[in-house]
Amino acid sequence: MSRTDDDSGVPPELVARARAGDTDALEALTTRVYPRVRRWCLVHTGDPVDADDLTQDVLVQILRKLPGFRGDSRFTTWLYTVARHAAVDAHRARARRRRAVDHPDADHGVRPSPPLDPLARLERTRAEALLRGLADALPERQREVFELSEFQGHPTAEIAAILGIEPVSVRAHLFKARKALRARVLERHPALVEERP
Repeated sequence: MSRTDDDSGVPPELVARARAGDTDALEALTTRVYPRVRRWCLVHTGDPVDADDLTQDVLVQILRKLPGFRGDSRFTTWLYTVARHAAVDAHRARARRRRAVDHPDADHGVRPSPPLDPLARLERTRAEALLRGLADALPERQREVFELSEFQGHPTAEIAAILGIEPVSVRAHLFKARKALRARVLERHPALVEERP
C-alpha cells in the first residue's frame, strides 16, 4: 500500500489516527468516505431520504467499529462490509415495520450519479443514468455486484470479500445482470444499440 490505502483515497495514516481516537482524523475520515457510503446506501434503499437516514446509521457503525479494524483487509473492503451489514439490518427492520403496519412492498433501486470529460462526459453520464435506472429491476444481489463492478471498479475478489460470497458467484451475478440489462436496453432503447458499429 502506498500513500493511499486503495482506490478509496483514504491514507492509511488517517485511518490509524482515527482508530486511535484523534477527533480531527475521525472527522476527516467521515468526510472522505461519506460519498461512497451514501451511494451504497442509495443502492440498497432506492430512496434519497431513506439513503440519508441509512448513511447516518452506517457512519455511526463505521466510527463505532473502527477501533476493531486491524488492516487485515483493504480499508475499502472493510468499509463496504460494515456498510452492507448495516444496510441489510436496516432493510430487515424496515420490512418488519412494514409487515406490522401494512404489506411489505420494498422498492429498491439505483439513482443516477455523475462521471467525466466534455462530449464524452455527457454521453457517459446519460449511459450511466440509463443503466442505473434500468438496474432498478435487477434482483438485489445482481444490483450490488453490478454497482461494485461497473460503477465503482472493484475487482471480482474484492467484491466477493465485500459481499461474503465466492468469486464464482460474483461472476455469475455479474453475467446475469449484464445479460438482463442488455435485454432491457435492446427492448426499450434499440437505437442506442443500433448506433454502435
